[in-house]
Amino acid sequence: MTIMSSRLIRGAAVLGALFVGGFMADVSPSTWQSKGTIISQAEAVIGRPGTPRSAAGVARRSTRRVVRRR
Repeated sequence: MTIMSSRLIRGAAVLGALFVGGFMADVSPSTWQSKGTIISQAEAVIGRPGTPRSAAGVARRSTRRVVRRR
């Protein structure tokens, strides 16, 4: 067997496992929220922003840099 064919077989096996796993997942409508989504309600946390590119994070870092330079 060549390297390419073994990679192809491995990739097909992974895709097949994901496909079968998707059917076995519990996605019954009774677990959904009232708005019809599977995602649970978000909980806000006060403090630092969750992502480094958020507007609050950029403003916080630029303010720190200005204060440190003076």
